[in-house]
Amino acid sequence: MTEPVDSQLDEKIQLQYRVWKKNTPFLYDYISTYSLLWPSLCVSFFPDLETTVESQEVLLQRLLLGTFTLGQSIDSISMLQLPYYKNLNQNLDIDRLNFNPDKLEFELGKVSKKKMSVLQKINHLGDVNKLRYMPQNADIIASGNNMGNLVIYNRTKHSSYNTINTDINTPDLILGEQEIDENQDIYAIDWNRQIEGMIASGKMNGRIDIYDIKSQFKDKDNTTIKPIKSILNVAGVNDIEWVRQHDSIFCIVDEAGHLKLIDMRTDSPTIDKKILPNAINSVSINPMNQQYLSTGDSKGVVEVWDIRNLDQGTSLFNLSHHTDSITQVKWHPKFHNILASSSSDKFLKIFDVDKQPDPLIFNHGGHMLGVNDFDWSLHDDWMVASVADDNSLHVWKPSKEIVKSYS
Repeated sequence: MTEPVDSQLDEKIQLQYRVWKKNTPFLYDYISTYSLLWPSLCVSFFPDLETTVESQEVLLQRLLLGTFTLGQSIDSISMLQLPYYKNLNQNLDIDRLNFNPDKLEFELGKVSKKKMSVLQKINHLGDVNKLRYMPQNADIIASGNNMGNLVIYNRTKHSSYNTINTDINTPDLILGEQEIDENQDIYAIDWNRQIEGMIASGKMNGRIDIYDIKSQFKDKDNTTIKPIKSILNVAGVNDIEWVRQHDSIFCIVDEAGHLKLIDMRTDSPTIDKKILPNAINSVSINPMNQQYLSTGDSKGVVEVWDIRNLDQGTSLFNLSHHTDSITQVKWHPKFHNILASSSSDKFLKIFDVDKQPDPLIFNHGGHMLGVNDFDWSLHDDWMVASVADDNSLHVWKPSKEIVKSYS
């Protein structure tokens, strides 16, 4: 692992990192850290899984990231390939354990290394606030920026990453109007999992737009798609998510502390509840039991709600384990009781909500600045990718001893 270096990081943070790094053999089954040129606000595992030509033991997963340069450089969307061993222990080449007197620890003589590589880079206009690939076709990628643009790229129509290029890649589709107003940052994007090509987005000026790119795109010479429905929210929209098994209902959370369940077939929200006095930054609907959802707020609190009882105004569980604003909450795709959250406090935590009153089962403390986003792998039950403000990308798995009861 490469230790990140930043002159702005104080000695306490760097000491905490070194202590964490020394303890990683006991905490993780797999941990790999990467230094990015710029921080990323978003990271996602692609749904595909491959093996290498040389060995069936080496698995390949792809990751989707974007840059956040604040205008200091050309922003871009990147697709990375992560190679790793199906069974690392069987592929270690150990001659003997060597004692390193400088580090005061034993080291492996030889370890077979697999490096992450860049498969493709698409130059992008403005900061990459949020990226989402279409569930029905992962080559179709939606991106929201800091200027109110929601654009679509078909990855296969853009060249691979092989030369340094400063030209902005022209989007294949532009969603929305051409005029740009103030405060139009887009951080909320989600594709409909039941209707191919339908996508909803929310802006910081409160506007929610729903597009159907499959039915609306009729002229290859006109690449601007207008929304099929628009809703004006009272506050900036921080996150949005479709109910997975429904084609018309989605959920939003906003800067004013509202949680809304919206049916696009009607003109008013099905549920509109101010559940908190402060901003709610993230929402996640449980994929295994969709009457439950979780929220993460600006005070660092993660809560689990029953949609049927929102009128009571009290959550089922209140997880106050973070000390700063929540940046992302996300249920595990397989285990309905496992929930993870990331925060500006530099930590990513995994909870088992069935284990009350002490639900915390793992704490990832390897980032040196606030964690911006994370994602669960769809092929390895406990593999997580996370990105932070220290320009780091971590891919990791908790030790089997910690999560063995869930297999």
